[in-house]
Amino acid sequence: MFRNASKSLTTSDEVYEYALSLLDRREHGEKELVQKLKRRCSSSEMIRETVAKLKEYDLLNEERYARRVFESWRARKVYGRLHLQAELIKKQVSEAYIPVILDMLSEEEESWRVQAAYRQIAARRDKKYDCTTEKGMAALARYFSARGFGPSMIRLGLALAKEEAGTVWQEK
Repeated sequence: MFRNASKSLTTSDEVYEYALSLLDRREHGEKELVQKLKRRCSSSEMIRETVAKLKEYDLLNEERYARRVFESWRARKVYGRLHLQAELIKKQVSEAYIPVILDMLSEEEESWRVQAAYRQIAARRDKKYDCTTEKGMAALARYFSARGFGPSMIRLGLALAKEEAGTVWQEK
């Protein structure tokens, strides 16, 4: 029914059906859904009614959406807490849920993630990240920072790199 993207929605039923079709494809946050509905419907009142109805039937649930964004992010194993925070903001997760979701990421899991990030970069054997040189350590620190790791996790990653570099030199 809603294949024609240029068709304007004029009734509450059409707005509701369109919202259901959007939610059928994937979970949406309230802000994102409202933005998409505004593209097709000029009536703020119909959009408000639709959102209220979707919330009433628990078809639009901000907490569930925030958790879904977190699980999707968690599947990518080489990113840190700051990257998660940026992802939540980018996906327009309600500000009330951002601290709750960030608390779900333990320090232990983040340290595992920085180790995974180091192992990924070490597997490349790129001389740019040679941790026996000051320049290589700086490049490695930038690598961790770009993936959303904070100072304590960057120090952990650099310590791991130094430790493994010492092991490699001892084996030779």
